[in-house]
Amino acid sequence: MCEGLMTAKEAADYMRVSVRTIRDWVKKGLIPVVPVGAQEYRFTKKDLDHYIETQRQIWQPRSRRSRGPKEKSNGNTREKQDA
Repeated sequence: MCEGLMTAKEAADYMRVSVRTIRDWVKKGLIPVVPVGAQEYRFTKKDLDHYIETQRQIWQPRSRRSRGPKEKSNGNTREKQDA
């Protein structure tokens, strides 16, 4: 391996995803590649780390919306249960 360049397998291990996921990201243009042959490419740790940073999101809990009265199963029919 060239200094600082990773194969798709090494990139997948680093990112903890499958090689297929890495290839999908490449096809979608989500991560840049370094071409090293006719049909071969490598990845830099810097580019992979940048992708991780761009994907960070602050977790926000879902709002708890009312979905109306709960339904209670009574055999084959369903009855609305008063809350």
